[in-house]
Amino acid sequence: MVGGVSQFLKFGRKKTLDGTARPARASVPIDPARLKTEQRVPLASEILQRLDLVDSQLQSPLFGRLPRELRDLVWRYALTRYEDIDCLYDIQRTYARPGQAAPQRVAVELLETCRAVYIEAYLTPFQVNPIMVFHGDSNDVPPAMPLMRTVENPLLVRKLKYWQFANISSVEITIQQANLEGGGLERVSRLVGTKGRHHGQESRGYAMTGYAYFVSPVEPEESTSKADSKEVSDKPLPPLPNLLIGRKITHLSVRLSRTDWWGWEDRPNEYTLPPEERLRIEPMINVTRLWGRPGNYTAMTKGYEARKAGEEPDFQLDDFEKQGRWGMQVGEYCPDLTTLDLILETFFCKRNQLNYVAQCAKLWTFPLEDGFHLVWNGKEEAVRWRGAQSYKYERGQDWFTTENVPGRIEAQGYTKIRWGDYPDASEDSNRQEFVMRTLTFERRRIQ
Repeated sequence: MVGGVSQFLKFGRKKTLDGTARPARASVPIDPARLKTEQRVPLASEILQRLDLVDSQLQSPLFGRLPRELRDLVWRYALTRYEDIDCLYDIQRTYARPGQAAPQRVAVELLETCRAVYIEAYLTPFQVNPIMVFHGDSNDVPPAMPLMRTVENPLLVRKLKYWQFANISSVEITIQQANLEGGGLERVSRLVGTKGRHHGQESRGYAMTGYAYFVSPVEPEESTSKADSKEVSDKPLPPLPNLLIGRKITHLSVRLSRTDWWGWEDRPNEYTLPPEERLRIEPMINVTRLWGRPGNYTAMTKGYEARKAGEEPDFQLDDFEKQGRWGMQVGEYCPDLTTLDLILETFFCKRNQLNYVAQCAKLWTFPLEDGFHLVWNGKEEAVRWRGAQSYKYERGQDWFTTENVPGRIEAQGYTKIRWGDYPDASEDSNRQEFVMRTLTFERRRIQ
């Protein structure tokens, strides 16, 4: 059975994420009470109360030889999302990039193989795959993505049952810098329910506004399946965990795509570019683009120089401005984080600007509770790739096609990658090139 796991890595368009088939259109009314029960209790809860009906599958090497810990690794690998390369996105779409070149699928068919597999792995798709949230240009939202929400359309994942939504523990955000510096992390937090999860509350779906709805847990009711199980065996069964209790959000990815920066349309005049037209971001200032405060444009550099000297920068913010610092909002709205990935993307011709941003970011720390901080762990990934020759967002500006082509210039320190089945970079030198740097921050206690 281990060797056959790969056969399930195909997408079933008629399956839900928990592996059950979507109900056919019924000619009789659907019982509302039954639907309410399915929202709160998965089929696995009933099966776990009748283990006498589950074949242990000991004749299979997967169950007969591998311990549970190794089987869990198999489930996590098999149920992690993957790109359906048979349905590649149009390369001219702004959302097409490495890691997001095609719709992402989850091989939930694995859960239908047998009950033994199902009761061990039914939570895995939600525990290993992040919920994706887009807060910016709607043209950057890829279609056909599982576990996806947008701030503009927060009802995209309302098909998830309460217990499914509760068991998600990681979030990926693609956000415009204007929204990041304008309270975007709070809005994302309300969509995902990070505060309710932090306090151990139960998922109750979504409010009318689309925000996640969590409430204080209640005592579990005595189920009929549990009563029936007593007739089968006198041995008392252990209580089932409350699957509605929201799992804490422990991993967050924040992505700024190439068109999400302040001044992303400005020409890349490397040596004459004024500070207000360069790539810049500083987590401990509220907004880096304020015409009335030109000092905000250089806040990233000021912060870097202070931290390099072992000091915390003082930007002379008033109390109202301090509330808008997105660097403080990371810990405020996601207090349970153990890792944070900062993913920064830009045009090839602005790579030196991005390199400087990454250099500054390595000294950032994000305060959490109880004296913990998110600190750069010394690891980073730098990649470059080629996309299309032109995009709709260029609006007649020529520098995208004249200066954003690699030519003979190499991006030092960047790993060149090929993605999807698109032509290799050497086959078409007129394709635009992009670069991306990923920094990882880990939870640590620091002085």
